[in-house]
Amino acid sequence: MCDDNMFHRSPTGASTHHKSFHGKAHHPGGPIPGYCIPPTGFDMRQIGRMIHRFASGIANNYEGWVPYNLEDKGDSYLVQVPLAGRTKEDVSVSIINKTLNVAAKKPQSTEAIGNEDKKEPPFLRTFFSFVDVNLDIPLPTDANTSEIKSMMQNGLLKVKIGKKPPTNINIDDETSN
Repeated sequence: MCDDNMFHRSPTGASTHHKSFHGKAHHPGGPIPGYCIPPTGFDMRQIGRMIHRFASGIANNYEGWVPYNLEDKGDSYLVQVPLAGRTKEDVSVSIINKTLNVAAKKPQSTEAIGNEDKKEPPFLRTFFSFVDVNLDIPLPTDANTSEIKSMMQNGLLKVKIGKKPPTNINIDDETSN
C-alpha cells in the first residue's frame, strides 16, 4: 500500500501524489493497479541493501541444507550431494530408519585465515558461505540399506543404494464352504 509520502504511478505512467490521486491514504477497494514509488531523494542503494537483508534472512533459515538429487537407476538409486571444498575426511554418511544422513564439516577457507588481524571482511560480495551440513534424505521404501556404496570425487558425494526386489504374493481361488 502507498502511504501519504509515496507517489502513485498509474498503469498509464502518470505520476501523482498519493493523497491527491486517491483523496485518502488507502483506497477502500484495495490497491489500484500500478505501483507506488517513493518521493525523490530516495537512495537506490537502499533497495540493494534491503534485498541483501531479505535474502540473508531466507538463507539463514536453510543453513545446513544443501540441494541433492535422488535418481532412480532401475536396479538402484543414486543420491548426489554437492559438497564443494570438502574431502571425504570431512563427510560422514549413515542410515537411520530408511533415512540417509549426510553430515559435513565446514571447510577451512584460505581467504579467512590470512585476514584474522584485519578489521575489514575478506570479501567484497558474498552470495554463499560454507556451512556445516546435516542433511536427512528420506529413501524410497524399496531401498536396500544393506547394499550401499559411497564415493566422493571433486566435491560431489555419490551414494549408490540397491533396490529390494518386490515380493510377489500368490492369490488363491476362493473356495465355497
